[in-house]
This record gives sequence, C-alpha cells and structure tokens, in this order.
Amino acid sequence: MIITPTRQHEIGETTEPAELLIREARAASRRRRQRDLAVVIAAMVATVTGFLAAGNNGPPKHVNTPVNTEPKTGAAAKTSPYPATLKMRRGMYEGGIDVQVRALPWGTILPATQLRWIEIKSPIASVEWGVWRVNGDGGLFPVRSIDGGAHWRAAGPMLATDWVGGGIYFVNKVIPDGPSAIVMVSNAVIDVSTDRGRHWYQYLNPASDWIISNETVSVSIGIRIRPFPDGDLPKASYATYVLNDTRHEWVRTGQSVR
Repeated sequence: MIITPTRQHEIGETTEPAELLIREARAASRRRRQRDLAVVIAAMVATVTGFLAAGNNGPPKHVNTPVNTEPKTGAAAKTSPYPATLKMRRGMYEGGIDVQVRALPWGTILPATQLRWIEIKSPIASVEWGVWRVNGDGGLFPVRSIDGGAHWRAAGPMLATDWVGGGIYFVNKVIPDGPSAIVMVSNAVIDVSTDRGRHWYQYLNPASDWIISNETVSVSIGIRIRPFPDGDLPKASYATYVLNDTRHEWVRTGQSVR
C-alpha cells in the first residue's frame, strides 16, 4: 500500500511510514465524528421543527372557549338527560304572537313616555340592559342604556314571546356580561347577543321542563339548569352550561344526575 502524505514536508524533514499511518487514521476518525455529529444535529432540528408545526396547526383556542370538566367515563355521562351542547340558531322565534309590533331601528332612543314600560332590568351599572314592552303590552324588545339608565336605546328585534297568550317564552331574567354581551332567558328560551344587540342567537326548549336557577359571569356566562317541578327530568339533578360565544352554543361543563 502506498501512503500519500496529506501535507508537504519541510526541507530536511523526514517522516516514517508508521507516523503517516497514525496521522491518516486520526484524520479519518475526526472526519467520521464530524459526520456523526452533523447527522445528530440534523435529526434534532427535524424533530423540533415537526413539533412546532404540529403545535401551530392544532385546533385554535379561544379565551372564552369553555372546557368540559365532566368525567370521561361513567354511566351518568353516557345517559345524561341533559344535552352535551345547546346549539343556538340565528334570529328570533315569534310564534304565538297575536299582536305584531314593529321594532324600532337599532340604537333609537326610547321616548320618555316609554321608560316606565322597561321591565326586568339588569343590575345597575354604567351599561344596563332591559326588556321593553311597548305601552305595556304587545311585543317584547331588548333595550340598552349606556349612561346608567338615564336614556334607553332599542337593542334588537322582538324577543321570542307569546306574552299575549300567557305562554312559556316570556323573558324573565336578564344576565349581562359587559357592555356588549347579554343573555335573556326564561324556562323555554335563551336569547344571546354579543355585539350590543345588533345580532341575536337563540336556543328554544319547547318542552319547558327546566328552570335556570343560577348564573355566573366571569370570563364567560355560565348558567345552571334544574328540572321544572312537574317535568320529566330527575328531580334532584342539574346541569351547568357555559357560553361559547364563538360557536354560538352552550357547552355542558358539569352535572349531577342521581
């Protein structure tokens, strides 16, 4: 075997063949370690890039998106009499109305003579919500005040109601969630707006077999539903729902069914 030196020798320098073999072996070993290190680094970069790509392409998170905290196992979760979600549709139900009263354009200030007919107001705050009954009867409309109740403005179309017939869709509770979002409920209806009343979404429970007995307001609105006394739901049961205003639905986050 002929060994070719990897560098020029100095004048007068002599190199033994054994020394050349050692140098070449060391150089080959160094090149092999460098290749192995490059492969390891490339694999690590590819792995990190894959994780980052998977994280960026995952499902979007919303600050107001509720998380279902119910146990994933158990017979109660599988046989719950309460739906996992209450999906709302856009618009308002107006069935059962005997007298149709045209809604005022959004933002119209109510005349002073009509202020006495504002009922079921939300707690006093800089922004208040309420339900207005034209001249005390006829339709029911959402109204909103941005000055602590000094002036009230129309904030949407006719709410779901068959008030004239004394039916189940009459709004009996107003739950505010800041200056833009509002929930108006009865035993059979949940009306929601998240843009100051310009657009409304609604869930109907025609069976009217539950009562909204409690509500909380923090990051989003939460309500607790319990059975109506003469309904078919378990008497000691209840379910808690939290509003997902992005998807326009209520998500069941807890329940007690015995």
